[in-house]
Amino acid sequence: MRQFLLGLSVSAVFIAGCVAGASNLAVPKAQAARVEEQRWAYFCFDASSADDVHYKANAAGARGWEMVSSSSGSDGQMVWCFRQPRP
Repeated sequence: MRQFLLGLSVSAVFIAGCVAGASNLAVPKAQAARVEEQRWAYFCFDASSADDVHYKANAAGARGWEMVSSSSGSDGQMVWCFRQPRP
């Protein structure tokens, strides 16, 4: 009797799962989000003094540019590079 009730309950759960899978109760399939390629505009400048760097970097930041790198140029001066999203 116990095995009969166990088999009956397992069968009932299986049938309920099949009905739920065939109905609107199932989880909808995932849709991949559209990926858009980000485009950037870049500009770089070199500066001879710290005051020159501060002035030029603050002016670029006020126009929406963000600093992405700085490196030593061929003549020993630092080169500062900025980027901004392009439409």
